[in-house]
Amino acid sequence: MVNKRHKGYRQLRQEDGVTLLELMISTLILGIVITVAMPSFSDIGDSQRLIGATEQLYNHIQQARSESVSGNTAAFVNFNAPVSPTAASATWQYGISVANSLCALTATTPTTANACVIVIDDGDGTVDPGDGTVDTGDLVLMRFTDADWTDVSMQINGFSSGNTQIVFNPVRGTATSGTINLVSGNGKLLRINVGLLGRAIICSPDGSVINYKVC
Repeated sequence: MVNKRHKGYRQLRQEDGVTLLELMISTLILGIVITVAMPSFSDIGDSQRLIGATEQLYNHIQQARSESVSGNTAAFVNFNAPVSPTAASATWQYGISVANSLCALTATTPTTANACVIVIDDGDGTVDPGDGTVDTGDLVLMRFTDADWTDVSMQINGFSSGNTQIVFNPVRGTATSGTINLVSGNGKLLRINVGLLGRAIICSPDGSVINYKVC
């Protein structure tokens, strides 16, 4: 009677358990799946970083245009990035300013001379003109770098301003034109075109990023 119970127990364990061979096969299959999936996950991350950097810059360009029209003043988007045909670089900065043409992209505090700043009233009834001479509490630093966007490179091209900035005119929101290329670590490309009417668009010149039109 005891032997039968032990035999039944062994049979149950064999039926319900997992053999070493089965475990090894499952582990091998899982490893293959992970190996195949890893490039896809990497590619998704690569695209998302590129899209994030491009959309952020696009929104800041739109903000500069809005600041120009609403404040009835010129607004500037200044870049530190290679100019075509020099290859795009993963080290870049840009900044927005309503007072300082070619603002200092090295300035990391809003009160630094010639910093890239916009003016937002802090509610005390005194509004600074943008140079910190009246109320430094109104100054908001608008400096952005590659630090948040790993492996995303930038290149600028065709700036009609004659330098490394786009200038928005408060009269009808017109602007100097220019092109900004952003390239991912895997070589995907998005472009922002700013036209003379101040309109900015995003496109993918080579179609490497889906959901953006080819240009």
